[in-house]
Amino acid sequence: MSLVRVLVGVAALGAVALVGLALAGPHLAGAPVLLVVSTVAACLAVAALAVQPWLTRRRVGVHVRVGAIVAVLVVLHVVALLVEDPDDALYSMSPDGPTRARMALIATLLLGVVTLLGVLRRRLRWSPATWRFVHGSLAALVVVLGVGHALLIQGALDGWGTPVLLVLGGLGAVGAVVRLVRVLRAPPPAGDATPPDGGRVRSGGGLRG
Repeated sequence: MSLVRVLVGVAALGAVALVGLALAGPHLAGAPVLLVVSTVAACLAVAALAVQPWLTRRRVGVHVRVGAIVAVLVVLHVVALLVEDPDDALYSMSPDGPTRARMALIATLLLGVVTLLGVLRRRLRWSPATWRFVHGSLAALVVVLGVGHALLIQGALDGWGTPVLLVLGGLGAVGAVVRLVRVLRAPPPAGDATPPDGGRVRSGGGLRG
């Protein structure tokens, strides 16, 4: 069994654990349906984010599909909160809101940028290494801020939810770092190499421009 499959299994178990703990806890007992939907969407998004960096090598198609699922889950999470209590949600996302809410806002905006980079990859005309570095760096921030937001929320994931979140956050952060190290260590494409003589052709004993 490959390492990636094991990590996907860990993330799936983490998702099940988070959803189970949230639904079984007192915070959601008798809570409005939209709050339950928002919480479940957030739990699933965190688990999917944790495994995303590990799907980039030889599993690009899966990586793209999981990324789309994460984006949908985050939008569902935010929209459900806005519909349930728009005043509280808008205040939380304002500059005067709590730190945990600002972390979520920044993570959501960065997720939008990461998604846009994925859609516009071919049109940007960046080198593959540059694109991967920017995309991976922003994705790492999304993981850290998103998990940090979940850890600071006092609610459905208190107690046993904390170690689960820490494991998932560590899984995502390590995956992002491993991916960035691979990008930085990768040799440049052969077509990008410049000959020592600047591209001039030698003829006999001299140089001809």
